[in-house]
Amino acid sequence: MPSVGRSLPRREDRPLLQGRGRFVDDIDFDGTLHARFVRSSVAHALLLGVDSEEARAVTGVVTVVDAAELALPPLLPPIDNPDALPVPRPLLATGKIRFAGEAVAVVVADSPYVAEDAAELVAIDLEALPAVTTTAQALRDDAPRVHDQPTNVMYDKRFSTGDELPRGPVVIHRTFSSSRQTALPMEPRGLLARPHGDGLEIWASTQSPHMLALAVAAGLGLAEDQVRVMVPDVGGGFGLKAHAYPEELVVAALARRLGRPVKWVEDRAENLTSSCHARGQTIDVTVSADADGVLTSIDADVVVDMGAYGVYAHGHLLEAGGTPSMIPGPYRLRDYRFRSRAVATTKVPLGAYRGVGLPVATFVHERAMDLVAAETGVDRAEVRRRNLLRADELPYTSVTGQRYDSGDYGAALDTALREIRYSAFAEEQAEALRAGRLLGLGFAVYVEYSAVGSSVFAGRGMLGLAGYDEANVVLGPDGIVRVWTTLPSAGQGITTTFAQLTADELSVDVELVEVRPVDTAVGRLRGNGTFASRSAVSGGGAIRVSCEELRRRLLEDAADVLEASPADLEIVSDAVRVRGAGTSSVRLVDLAAAAAPDRYDVVRRHDPEHPVYPYGAHACRVEVDPVSGFVRILDYVVVEDCGRIINPRIALGQTHGAVAQGIAGALYEELSYDEHGQLQTASLMDYLVPTASEVPPVQVEHMHVPTSASLVGAKGVGESGTLAPGAALANAVADALGAECNSTPLHPTVISDLARARLARTAEGVR
Repeated sequence: MPSVGRSLPRREDRPLLQGRGRFVDDIDFDGTLHARFVRSSVAHALLLGVDSEEARAVTGVVTVVDAAELALPPLLPPIDNPDALPVPRPLLATGKIRFAGEAVAVVVADSPYVAEDAAELVAIDLEALPAVTTTAQALRDDAPRVHDQPTNVMYDKRFSTGDELPRGPVVIHRTFSSSRQTALPMEPRGLLARPHGDGLEIWASTQSPHMLALAVAAGLGLAEDQVRVMVPDVGGGFGLKAHAYPEELVVAALARRLGRPVKWVEDRAENLTSSCHARGQTIDVTVSADADGVLTSIDADVVVDMGAYGVYAHGHLLEAGGTPSMIPGPYRLRDYRFRSRAVATTKVPLGAYRGVGLPVATFVHERAMDLVAAETGVDRAEVRRRNLLRADELPYTSVTGQRYDSGDYGAALDTALREIRYSAFAEEQAEALRAGRLLGLGFAVYVEYSAVGSSVFAGRGMLGLAGYDEANVVLGPDGIVRVWTTLPSAGQGITTTFAQLTADELSVDVELVEVRPVDTAVGRLRGNGTFASRSAVSGGGAIRVSCEELRRRLLEDAADVLEASPADLEIVSDAVRVRGAGTSSVRLVDLAAAAAPDRYDVVRRHDPEHPVYPYGAHACRVEVDPVSGFVRILDYVVVEDCGRIINPRIALGQTHGAVAQGIAGALYEELSYDEHGQLQTASLMDYLVPTASEVPPVQVEHMHVPTSASLVGAKGVGESGTLAPGAALANAVADALGAECNSTPLHPTVISDLARARLARTAEGVR
């Protein structure tokens, strides 16, 4: 019986539920030292000196190191893009502080408690400079320069289909904004490094172990094979752990220098003030349409608050590159212009977070659709139907060069509207309003790119991203098929889904497949890592081509034993047999025992030629409390096409989790800074994360339009759920209030004022 398509229980769950998970902080060795970073409390300043004498005198402190003593080169993302300026990031601040939370020194002690106490004794001599806290401020001619560049604009990309964009009778200009947010994984960052021979062994909570290994090797002047990175259990990543950070290189360097294991585990305060943030965009948009609501052109000015540095290895092109490329969305549009800028400020650097720019793009094009509908008087759903690409138009290359592979966008919208009871809502809303209740309904259609390959990364100038992934599939002498890949599991269930894929590709029982943790020393593997919904497509593709070669070898060897043609053989369960001759077979374990070393040890690579394009539609019904401004979600429907579903239970969990994060960004989460560059939401007392009480039940419907763009038929499911909630909820709340909602999160105070105004207008109309 095939494994793919079945809701097999997650293999990862039992040890986690029984407390047998093994995370970075659970790993220890005799003589392990602990690192604690000394961080700047000031956002922008000249660094005049570091006095660590008092800290060094604390019993248990082994050393205190600043940039001068560390003497290692900065992290410089390998970006080759004519529109981008280089932004090197020192491992420890040198000469200048560029954000509150930047590491200035590191204390190493024999316990984490001693290290933390001693870190508070390190004195930093600073000469304060004016903070640069908004992009509007940063873009002024007289703004302080964050870097030694003539401008604070670190990336400036322009695109246009022509000198003049056509204009229809309907022209709408609006400004949309998305606040900064963060991924907030349950397990913050962590790394343990210990000397091994003339190199290092590293255990890291990371989504990109091979990238980390290469960064450490390059930064410390080691050969690639001198750095081994192993990935234990990872308590969530969501993109935040897809980068190599300065702290990781510093800890690795200290372990090598001191000749002892050194561990660093981030606390929640560090996580909020020094791990990468995301979103943080302002977009001025002019949308033009004809009188029937058909788009004629879009003109967008995208400004991204990139913070102080670019992250490694993506640089500062993530949001600024992703958002404008997808503002056209799933719609038929040929005339488009954008300018996109990444602007340096004295804030935490911007990095990856589930969706990377695409939730903002979806917010823009779906709010624009509602605005076009309001201006033309055409129904909101009908405006979308008139502009959505039809199924028979796919594959379709968008105006920005995105090759939408397959799908039925209109069917996704129609299904979502049916399930949310759109046709009956107007009457329900009017009746509720007469009773003093504010109901709203909103929906959003989206398309995204996922599983980006090396050609796309190279085209963007992101030279530090492999774009491909590899798999090592080995049939052992015990008859067990073991699989290593370049994609660590960070909670998304790939230990289970990769086993299912392997079992079906080899036609063996899934119980005979064991997916092993990622280890850069195994199988000579190199690859990209787990992010951008690439696991099933890129990793699954690597597993498939590896299994095809292993199958070929097995059938070839079994043919000799069974005196048959390989074409007449099949693998069933745990043996190779002659088709139609049930008694003529040879067990896999016997083939393995007789095989030459490495005969059944296969490594293959998959580099997706094109991205794949999951899509879908979200719809929701909400009620707004006019007193508190609280938005209660009454119903939430997701219709999505993520291609072939490997494990329905896991796909459903991925969608639920993504929607929860999308709702969080729409209604709750915001990283807010004051004028001095101080983060005002620097703890979970202030950074509002929704609980199970705020996240509603989500109805999920799957579509299955085949795609030939993926070797395994999958499109990726991890990110899609985050793209539409902001737009769907903003549209629903706007519908309830009779007012526009063009910024996220939707602040309760603003909503409350608008709600009371709506009720007052209604009462006035009644009188």
